[in-house]
Amino acid sequence: MTLDQAIEHARANHPRLAAARLRLAAARRDAEVPGGQWLPRVGGFAQIVGATTNNSTATQIGVPTVDIPRVGGTAINNRPHFDPYPTTMIAVGARQQLFDFGRVAAESAAATLAAEVEQSRAGGAALDVDFFVEQAYYAVLAAAAVEAASRGAHERAVAHRDLAKANVRAGLRPPIESTRAEADVARYEAGLTRSRGALHVARAVFAAAAAVDDTELGTAGDPPAARTLPALTELVRRAEASPLVREGHARVLAQRAETRRLEAQTRPTLYATGSINGRAGGSPPNGGSLPPGNGWAPIVPNYDVGVVLAWPLVEPTWDRRADASRQREHAAESDTAFALREARAAITTAWHEAEIASLTLDALERSAEAAKANYDQAERRFEVGLGTSTEVADAQALRTEADIQLAIGRFQKARTRVILARAAAEVR
Repeated sequence: MTLDQAIEHARANHPRLAAARLRLAAARRDAEVPGGQWLPRVGGFAQIVGATTNNSTATQIGVPTVDIPRVGGTAINNRPHFDPYPTTMIAVGARQQLFDFGRVAAESAAATLAAEVEQSRAGGAALDVDFFVEQAYYAVLAAAAVEAASRGAHERAVAHRDLAKANVRAGLRPPIESTRAEADVARYEAGLTRSRGALHVARAVFAAAAAVDDTELGTAGDPPAARTLPALTELVRRAEASPLVREGHARVLAQRAETRRLEAQTRPTLYATGSINGRAGGSPPNGGSLPPGNGWAPIVPNYDVGVVLAWPLVEPTWDRRADASRQREHAAESDTAFALREARAAITTAWHEAEIASLTLDALERSAEAAKANYDQAERRFEVGLGTSTEVADAQALRTEADIQLAIGRFQKARTRVILARAAAEVR
């Protein structure tokens, strides 16, 4: 894959981004929950209860979705008795919030800002995936360049060994020339084996970063041209756009909204209520007779409608929770300030490393050109009988090391640019 293809594939298929998108979707659903308090609540129940009924013909157990006013009167006795009587009830009720004094709005705001935190996290995850893909892409290029340098060194060593053996057989060279050349072949063969293994590892890492199903992934096309290094002062100003800083600001706002949500829980609620029910009690009433069934059949009809103002006047736990949330808010502000300092330091460090890598690469390119020329000269001297295998081996080692260092230098330049782009939150 080309770099753009790998990034596009990773953005669409990487499990980390899929999880981030799902967390964001769940947080947005959470933000819809408080608004459900403005919708009617409907419920029902059926009960059979055995209980004493001192001045209470019908007895019921409270159900949150059904509001049942207490109705009925039993015979009043100077001495309470403890004989149980059956009561039954079937009811359907509804409750509708009318006014909440801003409590639901505070809850919705807190949940919405919590979703903003997840959105910031998802943005940071996307930048991380891009960073891992780009770094793995350039690592494959570097590993391939090292493998090519090792392969070239091995091929040159084999050619020199064959020439040395031919000269030894012809009596033009002493046997030490052949044995030294053979040792060089073995050394470069081991280096070639290691470089090929490193290339397989780099391709495996690239495949994982790009979220492909294959065990290894190679590179295609030419890498993007390196852009001019921006001014450091310009990049430092972008520290506010760092994912951790953005997430920190979002956490501060979300925690502040959570504090307001907790403070709003002690506000009153005005709601309408109504129900239709059938009931019956088996206890002797003050007047009249028992209903048919003696309390076992809920056939006595009732209905009710009303408006209720509920106000938790003293709720110390909510106040303490709000105080704790306020402290978390201050802690989030400190974390965000620290994250901003860290982002500025990361940008500054990455910029200097990128500049050093660029300057170093120029020297490495000159070194590789000089090492190649030196090897060509040593090889020609050996061919005409003026040089020795030791001289060729030294030139070969110098050239191979220069080629490998050049490949590493190019990787370092690309990698430091990728790190700088990640620190400055640059999006491809």
